[in-house]
Amino acid sequence: MARPAADRDHPGGRTVRLAQDGQPAAALLDAAAREGLRVRAKTAGPSNIGNLPAGEGIPATAGFGVRYEGFHGLDERARLADLPGVHAVHRGAVLSLLGADG
Repeated sequence: MARPAADRDHPGGRTVRLAQDGQPAAALLDAAAREGLRVRAKTAGPSNIGNLPAGEGIPATAGFGVRYEGFHGLDERARLADLPGVHAVHRGAVLSLLGADG
């Protein structure tokens, strides 16, 4: 299995960027679209949990979550009302990857 490419545009060049049409990114983006959500792929980093398996050649993503504000600040907060939609997206992506219908 080919290793995902390091993002050379990111400081340190260590963040992994998956192709939008590769898995699991495509399943997540497709599931979001099926839920009526407009999301875009982006690179998180320079470090994120998806880099651990990606460093071993396992395609992974840090995923898709709730909207937030004040990231890592004293006023950090998350929009918990987003949880049902986020759950539906992740469920749809996993079922798609397993070849099952939602």
